[in-house]
Amino acid sequence: MRTFTFGKFACVILNLLPLIVFGQVEPFPSIPDSLGRQSLFDALFATQDDILEINLTTDLGMLMKKRTVEAYQPAHIQFQIPGGTMVDHNLEIKARGITRKEICSHPPIKVKFKKKTLDTLGFSKFNEMKVVWQCKPGKAYEQWLYREYLVYRLYNLISPYSYRVKLLKMQVIDSRDTSKQHLKYGFFLEDDGQLSQRLNGEITEEPIKNASRFLREHLLRFFVFQYMVGNTDWSFGNLHNVRFMNFPELRKVMPIPYDFDYAGVVSAPYAVPHESLPIKDVRERHYQGLDCTSSELVLLNKFFSERKPEILEYCEKFPHLDALSKKDILGYLNSFFEILDRKNGLGQFIGELKPSSN
Repeated sequence: MRTFTFGKFACVILNLLPLIVFGQVEPFPSIPDSLGRQSLFDALFATQDDILEINLTTDLGMLMKKRTVEAYQPAHIQFQIPGGTMVDHNLEIKARGITRKEICSHPPIKVKFKKKTLDTLGFSKFNEMKVVWQCKPGKAYEQWLYREYLVYRLYNLISPYSYRVKLLKMQVIDSRDTSKQHLKYGFFLEDDGQLSQRLNGEITEEPIKNASRFLREHLLRFFVFQYMVGNTDWSFGNLHNVRFMNFPELRKVMPIPYDFDYAGVVSAPYAVPHESLPIKDVRERHYQGLDCTSSELVLLNKFFSERKPEILEYCEKFPHLDALSKKDILGYLNSFFEILDRKNGLGQFIGELKPSSN
């Protein structure tokens, strides 16, 4: 079972830390390299919610056998980039992940293009992307995949400091027996290196022991978003399902979440809350963040209330959900916004941090 805990640390220090208004950035800029070339991911992301069709051929038996050691193996990929360029090249893939690596028909993978291939195609150096795909065959698992993709896109609406994703329809072919083919819907996840370049920061694996290092405003939005989507499957202590982005010039750090299959709004069939949590089902929300001052509660309530129309409209118009999934997601999110509309707003589940007496 995965760990999840995040201690409510250094409340007094955080209370003394004023809200930091972080500089506004273009949400998803295409950052060219010194030769003016964009990345392959940028080219694919340009069409956002459109589905990219891919053929991927590899030894599936080897992928399953080596899933625990996560060793790269040969593969071949074919797809057409929006605009017409055809990619038909050899690359490498490897298994990745934790729970899904053990319970799914095939483990999630990471793809690694040859840099020479990207150079030939006129793209920059970023040659790795993670692939999240449906855990098992069938329409139900396809819908759960779309739900997780949707959570990434909702966090894009909350903060530009977030992972970008690109929807895929993948025909996965076994190289040892090409009659064995598996249709999988999935998505590419932006590479850490590209994320760092786009945000002008640095991914750090360093444990953050002093809470004053976080950008307070964005830290609190992170907490409330996780509550909104019903996700408790994250931990700062062991960097579980979260990356820390360091901004050296500010000497501040921001958390960036990923991996939302355990979120209540997704409701994957294998998702269960950690046994130490006071909830019995992932559909039950549980706040794991820090307490807030009364002024912070007001600002947070306002921030999420103002984004309610955009969030609900995006879910309503998302073209890949079936009617049942869409109704369920909208109902789940509306139950969060109903909390905001009540008298105490977010104060109903976030404790109020009292001013220090010193």
